[in-house]
Amino acid sequence: MSYSTKLEAAQRELEEAKVNKINMMPPPYRLLRKLGVKIVPFHYNRFLSNFVIASVWYMPILSALVFWHLDDISIANIFAFGLFSSVMLGLCTAAYYRNSAKKHKLSAWAQL
Repeated sequence: MSYSTKLEAAQRELEEAKVNKINMMPPPYRLLRKLGVKIVPFHYNRFLSNFVIASVWYMPILSALVFWHLDDISIANIFAFGLFSSVMLGLCTAAYYRNSAKKHKLSAWAQL
């Protein structure tokens, strides 16, 4: 089955499960799709993949904002804060999507 067919089936299943639209397609997912990446929807993705995606997109944004607003903090502290908070966000995000998929009894990506 092609990627687009599976994606349509996944979106249908998420809508039938009444998953909130922003949770079906969060900003990092939409951005990656617009860039042409064939990414599996987060509810169907593995825990590690969701962790990496959530952590990677958040760290540069947060680090830039902290660096821009706080002039008296060292770059090492900014990097450490960005790394810690992006890891925490990644863990929380990945756990949320795994629990949400179990809660809504969604099928596996391979079974779509």
